[in-house]
Amino acid sequence: MASRAEHVKQLMEMGFPENRARKALIMTHDCGTEPALHWLIENADSPDIDAPVPESLASRSSGRVEGSSSGFVGETVPGQPPVLGVPTQPAVSVINPDGACSPGFIVGTSECKAVLVVDTSLKMSIGKAAAQCAHAAVGLVKNMHANSVPWLHAWEMEGEKTVVLKANSSAELEALEAKAQSLLLPTFMVEDAGRTEIAAGSKTVLGIAGVSEVVDQVTGRLSTLR
Repeated sequence: MASRAEHVKQLMEMGFPENRARKALIMTHDCGTEPALHWLIENADSPDIDAPVPESLASRSSGRVEGSSSGFVGETVPGQPPVLGVPTQPAVSVINPDGACSPGFIVGTSECKAVLVVDTSLKMSIGKAAAQCAHAAVGLVKNMHANSVPWLHAWEMEGEKTVVLKANSSAELEALEAKAQSLLLPTFMVEDAGRTEIAAGSKTVLGIAGVSEVVDQVTGRLSTLR
């Protein structure tokens, strides 16, 4: 996978200033040149485009899953790099960005799923909510592909089980995101560009994926979006 420096170079070759290229990559969770390019185009007229990256994002930008530092997950095999996502058996440890280790989750033959959580307080139209869910799903899958999450292929082959649930506020979305990241699950938060219906920067949908039992620790109490 190309490094951030390589993506910055590609964006600069397209004519974007270095500071904007770096910011776009951080804001799109280092998912690559294409998402960053879309962000740059969408925010070209924003008065804040040259503003510094929020400290909360900048400090988390070294993460490899979701773009905030949900950490590295992998097997303790000497000489082998850590694997991202929930580890395959017989994984025994989770390696966090700061180097600390904690018990990991065993996948084995467990079912995996993706969950999309919609903030219903925004009162989006059906079409708007559907579009935001699409953004969340695509972003989540791109992150997992880019980071070679070990159970991703099995999830795809088993029909890509996906559930859409509802939250009552952006604060609830953020709390769910934090809990998912504490369990080292891949996540993707959609922030709207503000062109229709809702304010720019509104957090609309949170995507979470992983072993079903682990995902349920985060979203099991939520109701289905109807």
